[in-house]
Amino acid sequence: MEPFEIPGVSPFASKPIRRGPTGIPGFDELVEGGFEEKTNTLLAGYAGTGKTTFSMQFLYNGAMRWNEPGVYLSFAESKESIFNHCQNFGWDFYSLEQKGLARHLFYKAHQVNKLLEEGGGTVRDTIAEIGAKRLVIDSITAYGLLFRDDYKQREALLLFFEMLVKWGCTSLIIAEQLTGMVDARAGEIGFLTDGILNFSYSQIDQDVGQKVRRHQLEILKMRGTDHYNGVADMQFTKQGLVVKKTGNL
Repeated sequence: MEPFEIPGVSPFASKPIRRGPTGIPGFDELVEGGFEEKTNTLLAGYAGTGKTTFSMQFLYNGAMRWNEPGVYLSFAESKESIFNHCQNFGWDFYSLEQKGLARHLFYKAHQVNKLLEEGGGTVRDTIAEIGAKRLVIDSITAYGLLFRDDYKQREALLLFFEMLVKWGCTSLIIAEQLTGMVDARAGEIGFLTDGILNFSYSQIDQDVGQKVRRHQLEILKMRGTDHYNGVADMQFTKQGLVVKKTGNL
């Protein structure tokens, strides 16, 4: 179909924002249908709050439902560890890998400088090879700890984010929360990203006097998006995460 102008609408008007849905039940409606394409979103929170599960569900749904290949870049966890864990939710990443729809890349400490010197090296080449649209980095905290001092950490982080922009994927960047508040390093990274999701859990009392954990997610920042301003509950199911609003915001 040939492009056409709508009467009364300027031909110089901004183009509609293209979004990539996560496919995570209940989440996409909180962010106008999904993450804006080719943006970077920080996922911050303690270990065990659901950041990795959220990220892998984002990659799996992208590959299975929208034929969007994804790459999982890890500085801490092997392919067997993460892929085997995903099978608990019925997500067969080994099969997706064989079809060219998923790839796991693991960088050890001594390999990171080479990653920066080569402008992305294997990561850049893998993204190009499979035509990756989605990318997960796990974790930027582990990446930062590979450098000796604060100056080198900041320099390496800036270089890394420059590469992210060039790779052109919709990226989720995991940051481990190490203190009672969002870690200072994650806070510094936040200004480089287009969005920030904060993952948390708390203990609540049930009627029988037993304590249970309540997993929650809060959208702290989502540039160019009319997002939900409340704290949403998250439930772990056999098929992955389900997100539910907790109020009428």
